[in-house]
Amino acid sequence: MNFHSGLKILHPSLQSSKHGDDQYKRSSGTKISNRTRACDFCRSRKTRCDGPRKVDNICTNCLQNKKACTYVEASTPRGPPKLYITGLEDKLEKMEILLQRLRPGQDFSAELGPPVLRDSWKDPKPSSEISHSKSRLRVSSPPKLAPHLDSNISIPLSSHLKIHTNPSTSSKMLPYRRTRQGSATNSADSSSSQYDSSDADELVDNFEKGMQRLTLHSGHSQLQSAGPYDRFHGQSSYIKLVDATRKLKQAHIMAQKEEFSHSSGSNTSTTSPSPEISNALRRLEFWRAPKASGWTSWELVYEGLHVDSPKLLDSVLEQFPEPDLAEELIEHYFLHVNPLLSLLNQQIFLRQWRERLHNKDIWFSALSMCIFALGSRWSNDPRVIPRDHTKSRLDWTKAGWDYFNVVISIHRARRSLLCTATLFEVQTFSLVAWYLRGTPDYAVGGTMVTVGIRKAQDVGAHRKAVYERFPTADEELWKRAFWLLVILDRTGSASLGRPCSLGEEDYDLDLPLEVDDEFWSTEDPTLAFQQPNGLPSRVTAFNAWIGITQIVGFALRTLYALDPKKIFLGRRTLPEPEILVKQLNIALDEWFNSLPEFLQWPVTTDDLIFSNQSASLHLSYHFAYILIYRTFIPFSQILPPGIRGVRIPRSSQKPSALSTPALPICVNAAKSCARIIQEQMLRGFSNVAFLITMCNVCTAVLIVHLWDLKAKEISERSIRISTTEDVKPRYALAIQSAKDDIEIFLNALEWAKPHYSSVAQIL
Repeated sequence: MNFHSGLKILHPSLQSSKHGDDQYKRSSGTKISNRTRACDFCRSRKTRCDGPRKVDNICTNCLQNKKACTYVEASTPRGPPKLYITGLEDKLEKMEILLQRLRPGQDFSAELGPPVLRDSWKDPKPSSEISHSKSRLRVSSPPKLAPHLDSNISIPLSSHLKIHTNPSTSSKMLPYRRTRQGSATNSADSSSSQYDSSDADELVDNFEKGMQRLTLHSGHSQLQSAGPYDRFHGQSSYIKLVDATRKLKQAHIMAQKEEFSHSSGSNTSTTSPSPEISNALRRLEFWRAPKASGWTSWELVYEGLHVDSPKLLDSVLEQFPEPDLAEELIEHYFLHVNPLLSLLNQQIFLRQWRERLHNKDIWFSALSMCIFALGSRWSNDPRVIPRDHTKSRLDWTKAGWDYFNVVISIHRARRSLLCTATLFEVQTFSLVAWYLRGTPDYAVGGTMVTVGIRKAQDVGAHRKAVYERFPTADEELWKRAFWLLVILDRTGSASLGRPCSLGEEDYDLDLPLEVDDEFWSTEDPTLAFQQPNGLPSRVTAFNAWIGITQIVGFALRTLYALDPKKIFLGRRTLPEPEILVKQLNIALDEWFNSLPEFLQWPVTTDDLIFSNQSASLHLSYHFAYILIYRTFIPFSQILPPGIRGVRIPRSSQKPSALSTPALPICVNAAKSCARIIQEQMLRGFSNVAFLITMCNVCTAVLIVHLWDLKAKEISERSIRISTTEDVKPRYALAIQSAKDDIEIFLNALEWAKPHYSSVAQIL
C-alpha cells in the first residue's frame, strides 16, 4: 500500500504534464484524445502496456515490477528499414569500387564528400569524423595462435590454435563492416579475433606537416619519396600525447573565437587554422627536418649521403651481367625461386627492368643483383663464377657471389638509419637471407631478416591500418615482403634455436591476396585482383606456408621457452607439455586438412611449380612434428647399459608421458620426408635450401633411431644370453630400413653439394 501510494505521489508530475497538454490543445483548438501510447517501462521492454486503459494510467507491469509508471520519454520516429539501408550501402560500395578502378589513385572527396562507411548511420560520431577511420576491404586474415591456453579445458582447445583457412573466395574483396565498437571486421569472419587492432593509431610524425597518414612508398629513392623523419608511431608513442596537446590547444582557440563572435555579433569562422597560418607561427629550424641536399656536419658524415651520387650507381652498373646473361638469370629466378617466396610480381618487375629503372634507383639495382645471385645457382654459364677465380676447376658453390657482394656493398654504403626504407630495400633483406641459407654463413641471414623486420615496422608495413581500402600493386608487394620476413624469421629461429624476432601480437596484417601476378591488372578494371574461378593460385601455397610457420613459432615460444614461468599469460600459468602438444596436434591436423587438392601429397598434377610447393609444404608439416616431439626424446634410455658420464640434451631429461611416443613419431615423420624427397627429386626440387635443412634433421633423427635399435638389441641379448634364441634378426629389418632412408638423404645432399657450400661442411 505504501509503495502504490508512493506511485500516486510521483504521478502528479505526469498529471501536470497532462494538464499542460490539455491547455495547449484547448488553445490550439484541437480535439483532446486519450493517452494511447505505452509507458516508458513497457516501451523499454517492448511489452504490451494496459496503462492507458487504467484509471490512474498505471499499468499492470509497473505494479508487478514495482516501477514508476511514467510517460516522459519522447516517441522517436522509426527509421527506414535496415534492408533498404543495406541495399543502398551495397550499391554505393560497388560504385566506389568501379570509380576507383576507372580512375585509380584519384581522390574525389572534394566533389563527393568523405567516404560513407557501412553501418556508419549507427555511429553517433559525425560523418567527417568517421571518414578518418581506417576502413578498407579486408581479405583473408592470418590464422590466430594465441599463446594463452586453458589447462582446465579437457581436449577441444582448438579455439586457441585454430587455423582459419582461406575460403575459396579469399581472393575476392569481401564487404568491410564495422562493429558496434567501431573496429573494422570482415563480414565473412567477424569473430575471428577478440581483439581488433585500434583504428586510433597515429601512423606518422612529420615535423613539417604535422600528423598525417603514412604512405607506403613503392621503391624509388628514399630522398625523393620520403622525408627522413617519416615514421610509424603506434598507440604507446609519446607522439600521441603531443598530438593531444595540439588538438586541445586548437579546441581552446576555436572556443575563444566562437565566444568572441557571439559577443561581437560577427560571423567569425571557428574552423581550424590553415596549415599555412600554423606554419607561419613556427620556428622552422625546430619544426622542419633538414633537407637532404642541405645536410651538413654529422648528418652528412654519418649517413654518407654523398654516396647517392651517380658515381656509386655507375660503379654498381659496371658489375651487372651481360644483357643475355641477365635475362637468363631473371628467368631462372622466376622459375625456381619466386614461386616459393612469392615476393615479386613478375610482370611488374619485368616492366621496370625494361624501363631500365636500375639506371635510376640504387635499391632497384640491389634488388636486381639479388635476383642475379639467386638465379646463378641454376645457371650453367661460367660467367656467374667470380671473375677473380683462378682455380683450374670451376667452383660452382661461388656462383652469384660477385652479385651478392655488390648487394652487401650497397647496404653498407646506402642503408640509412635516418631515412625510412623503400619497398626495394625491404625486399632485398629477404633475398639476401635466402641466398645465405645455402652458405656456411646462414646464421647471418637471421640478422638480416631481423633488420628487415625493423625497417618494415618503421614504415608501418605490419599494420593493416596503413593500407588502402582497395588493393593496389605496391601495397600487395609490401604485404608479401613483410610476410616473407615473418616466415624466414620463424623458420630461421627454429633452425638456429633462437627466439623469433616478432610475436603474434605485434602485427595485424591481412594475408596476401591469392591472385596470380597476371590478374593484378586487367583490361577490365572491375576484374583486377580477382582470380578466375576454378583456377588454382600460386599464392595459396605461400599463405599455407605462413600458417605452418605460425605453428612452428608457437611451439618455439612454449615448448622451447627458456623460462615458461615468465611467459605473459595474465593470471594463468603455462599448461603442461602434454596439453600444449595436444593443442599443436590439433592445429597441425586442421592445417593439413585445409590444404586444397592441388597442394595435397602425392601430387596429381604435372605442374612443376605446384609439385614443388606441395613438397615444400608437406616437408614443413613433418618438420613441425619433429620439432614438437624432438624435445621429449629420452636419450638417456638409448644409452647402452652400464655407460655413464655421457652428456645428453637437457630437455630430454624431463620426465613426461610423451617420452615413449616421441622417438617413433619423429622417425615416422623422417621416413615420410624420405618418400617425399625421393619422389620430388625425380621431377626437380627447387627449394634446395630447405631440402638441405630437412636432410640434416631427418638424418639425425634416423641415426638416433639406429642407436636406439642397437641399444634394445644389446639389452635383449643380455637378458636372453642363457637361451639359444638369436635376437639380432628381430631388429635387422628395421635397421636396414633406416639405413635405406638415410641413403636417400645423403644422395640428395650429394646432388646439392656442387652449388651449395653449406653441404660441403657436412659431407
